[in-house]
Amino acid sequence: MKRIFLLLLLVTASALAKDKTLIVPGQSVGPITPRTTRADLVQYFGAGNLKNTAIYRGEGESVKGTVVFDKDPKRRMEITWTASKRVGDITISGKSSLWHTAEGITLGTTLAELQRLNGKPFKFSGFDWDYGGLIQDWQGGKLETGLKNIWPTLVYASGDDTSEVSGDQEFTSDAVLQKKLHITVGRLRIELNR
Repeated sequence: MKRIFLLLLLVTASALAKDKTLIVPGQSVGPITPRTTRADLVQYFGAGNLKNTAIYRGEGESVKGTVVFDKDPKRRMEITWTASKRVGDITISGKSSLWHTAEGITLGTTLAELQRLNGKPFKFSGFDWDYGGLIQDWQGGKLETGLKNIWPTLVYASGDDTSEVSGDQEFTSDAVLQKKLHITVGRLRIELNR
């Protein structure tokens, strides 16, 4: 039995290592690691798929960064740079993406699925302000360590009435699930260890 388990573990690890769109919390996004430079991005993705631009961080603040795959929403990502010209953090946003964690968390993952994967309710900030929908506390659930250095932000579907879950305050996922809103992950910000 132990041999079968070890074999399955090795096969799974090998498959994940070959996955070029895997997010490994705090370590990598595909081929990008904390040591990646802009020259490395050119090598990985091609100069034509990179665009230097200001990256909006919230509350009127922007920083210098690079957008990868600007015209391909499924692969698009925004990268900020550290003072040492290494990758600082990576933001993926939109409705769907090829980038994903080992648990399958990606853009479009539902609130219900996040709570299931966490194994318990979690807290997030109310909608309709700069930090709206940001997950604040996994409350000791499985994703507290599983998504270390990854900050998902939730969004709601057009037409949803979120007046009861908006503003600068915290809400729990289980209470919001009862409201039958269509809430999904709309942004993942990944900070790579320095």
